[in-house]
Amino acid sequence: MSEEKEKSKIFSKITEKLKKIKHLDIILTVLFIAIILLIYFSTTGLFSTKDSEKQGTQLNTGQASDFETYSNDLTNKLEELIGTLDGAGQTKVMLYFEEGITTEIAYTTEIKTLSDGTQVEVKSPVLITNDGKEEPIILQEIMPKPVSIIIVASGAKNTNVKLEIIRLVQAMFELSTSKIEVFAGN
Repeated sequence: MSEEKEKSKIFSKITEKLKKIKHLDIILTVLFIAIILLIYFSTTGLFSTKDSEKQGTQLNTGQASDFETYSNDLTNKLEELIGTLDGAGQTKVMLYFEEGITTEIAYTTEIKTLSDGTQVEVKSPVLITNDGKEEPIILQEIMPKPVSIIIVASGAKNTNVKLEIIRLVQAMFELSTSKIEVFAGN
């Protein structure tokens, strides 16, 4: 019994000290929000430092460099093309993609009969051995389209030049004007 009384005294002392703290509810609320934000950002990858983690699991290292090459080439070509417009001047372009390279894999289809008599279609990737590793046969790699484009052009102060840039980009990528932003630069 005395042990229970000691625990009760300790508990009552702690509760008295907690009651003396001003704005305890605010402190606990802030602490709770901080914990939730920490959990959220740790699961979204905001704190990750590896570029490969930020690009997602869809891209392996070979595809990441292919994607970067594709993106850089597309950006350079667009900058060069916009620069040829009369009055556009010096241009910089930034492309935003929703996803990376999509691969289409070869499959074999087999119809299997289950023990209850129902038939199920089973698709299996066709594999080849390459340097001792089994890999699926890739039929096609589909390069992504940009989902939005930002352009900074020194001649974009002129409304006609700005409209010409927007029309050019719309024709190339079939994007709506809300997905294309053109800004005047130096």
